Amino acid sequence: MKETKFGVILENACRLAGRDPSCSVIPASWTVLAEMAIGAGIRNLAAEKFPMMQRIELRRFRPDWNNAVTYQEGQEVWHNERYWRLTDANSPGEPGVADGWRLLEMNEVVPFVNWEQPWENTVIDSAGIDTTRFAYEKDPKYFPDATPLRVVRVTDLGVMLETPAPKEVYCRFIPEYPVVSFSAYDNQSSYSAGAVVYLASTKDVYQLLQDEPEGAPGVDPKWQPIRIREEFAPYLTRLAACEFLTEDQGKYQTRSAADAECERLCERYHEGIGERRMPRGRFV
Repeated sequence: MKETKFGVILENACRLAGRDPSCSVIPASWTVLAEMAIGAGIRNLAAEKFPMMQRIELRRFRPDWNNAVTYQEGQEVWHNERYWRLTDANSPGEPGVADGWRLLEMNEVVPFVNWEQPWENTVIDSAGIDTTRFAYEKDPKYFPDATPLRVVRVTDLGVMLETPAPKEVYCRFIPEYPVVSFSAYDNQSSYSAGAVVYLASTKDVYQLLQDEPEGAPGVDPKWQPIRIREEFAPYLTRLAACEFLTEDQGKYQTRSAADAECERLCERYHEGIGERRMPRGRFV
């Protein structure tokens, strides 16, 4: 799987707009415009639900029980392959051992998958799901004929499935992409987890995975490079370039070329595998 660095996309967009970054400094206003254009482009790619952007993960509806957490009456947890509800806050203890917890049947569990679940590493992009084939009882990678579970509702927080649902479900989705930033890394600045910076020497955008990095991006593994599939680079490059151009310089022609590139990608990766485009980014 080949990937492209976002710094390469930025520089190629500048060249497309008639400015050679090897001979002149990229204006700060251009980097801001590029950030916004690339961000919008990535959101559009997620909405198109390209197969190579998707992943399948096993998800639960409640967090693991944690002995260090003080639970309130009515809270629900996952423990020993079952769901439990605290009915007596005066007797929390361990589910299945203490009297304060009641074992739940699956018809009592609201099967809701949050976009962002603190007990999971990956955030789901709300634009990157197809409700007609979002959740499965069996892993669709190994059971391609598996029937998708029925989605009842999509909210600002996540997806509700039909009750009763399996204890765990395999979800097909596109992960939420980190925000691309071309703000230069400064070794005198303090950064916390989630920070995104740009290192011109490597042309890479990096995201900090943990607090208190011990070194610079490219040296400290706490800094993870953020890249994009090579197939999407021409589309994002044109999107960024059209922000640098005036109407007389071909702004709208470049935008049309970007849109045409997106259509070509859809033809190749959806229609090319026998899918038919439907409204709202759905495919059948």
